[in-house]
Amino acid sequence: METLLYVFCTSLPVHVLTLFQYWEYPWRSRRTAIVLACLNLVLKSVVMVWVVRKGIGIGLVESLFSLVGYGIYCFTLRIDRFKLLFSCVLLLDYTVVVRGIGSFLAVRLWAASVQSWQSSLLCALVYLLSMPWMLPFFRRTAQLIRYSNAPAFWRTIWLAPAFTSAVILIYTNAFDAENVGNWRFLFARLSLVASIFVVFFWLLKALEQMRQQAAREEQNRQNERMMEVQRAQYANLQSYMEEIRRARHDLRQHQNIMQSFLDAGDLDQLRAYLHAQNVPRPLEPMPLYCRNYAANMLLNYYASRFVAENIAFEFQVSLPERLPVSEPDFCVVLGNLLENALEACSGGEKPYIRAAARAVGNALTIVVDNTAPVQPHMEPDGTFCSSKHAGSGVGTQSVRYIAKQYDGTADFRWENNMFFASVFLNPQPDAEKQ
Repeated sequence: METLLYVFCTSLPVHVLTLFQYWEYPWRSRRTAIVLACLNLVLKSVVMVWVVRKGIGIGLVESLFSLVGYGIYCFTLRIDRFKLLFSCVLLLDYTVVVRGIGSFLAVRLWAASVQSWQSSLLCALVYLLSMPWMLPFFRRTAQLIRYSNAPAFWRTIWLAPAFTSAVILIYTNAFDAENVGNWRFLFARLSLVASIFVVFFWLLKALEQMRQQAAREEQNRQNERMMEVQRAQYANLQSYMEEIRRARHDLRQHQNIMQSFLDAGDLDQLRAYLHAQNVPRPLEPMPLYCRNYAANMLLNYYASRFVAENIAFEFQVSLPERLPVSEPDFCVVLGNLLENALEACSGGEKPYIRAAARAVGNALTIVVDNTAPVQPHMEPDGTFCSSKHAGSGVGTQSVRYIAKQYDGTADFRWENNMFFASVFLNPQPDAEKQ
């Protein structure tokens, strides 16, 4: 009975923390993950009871079922296996420290064994006391890992905390009751959590800076694109104004000639003149898709590109003159979505793009749907691979990053030769970007 209580109090929180940490990730099947985790706990309990009765050490069993648990989440969770391994090492370190504290107290206070009911209950108590601080940390870690784009980095970085943890576990000999009761054991475990969390803190901070740098670079590219749009629109405006000037000059000449025919009463000559002349018309003014100047220019820029590529398009945009978010951020989102749509449907049969944007109160919704005859390749963690280079696409990553900055969401999916992108920006009053 003590062995079953030990497995329940020390292993169940690990699965609960894992599910909580990755709940917002794309899953192959959450239900399958929960069922397999429960089966893992049941099988571990049976094996642990047999091992304890045989007087065999439980270290190998703990290691084996930890690997089985890792395999379960590799199978059911859409995430790069090295990213998962990295965060599992963090969770393992937390679990090792909790178990170490529980075992140390049980041995020191009651001279109980590591698998005793006292040790199990103390582990459960330490979990309950520490989780209010640890749960937000694990959730934040999962978010940073999810949106980082560095495959080569993740393939090797997990080794640093893993080796550190392995050395301390071997040094402390966690399953030797005599060793567990020493103060050296507790000091080693606390040193483990201190060193590992310092490493993780700076590593995650570096990841956040990398994401921000990538977002700034993408925003700079979009700003340069907006400058190109402005220059093109300014050139069109100059051409339009020159055409208007010429048309007015020519119109005065036509008026003089027609007036002379009217004064002479020669209506037949007037009719012949009107039929013979091809009076030039001014250029069509720039279409007005919305009231916001920057967004309207961007839409006109892509409209001209769609026309040049023979792509049918439809804009349904209702935006005020002043947006509730910063114009550069909005143009980065809209520009990336339209650029991706242009690339996805170019060369296909009957290409079509539909873009819609609407402001509702303090929130913005942006939707871009387009034909996509080729299904984009998606990473296991739900990010789309770039069609221009190896690795994840920077455009969608930048859109997700900006959406997160505005407490919003960004969703992308491909279905039946169509790609659907939707973004929701919900700036808070105290964090609005002006």
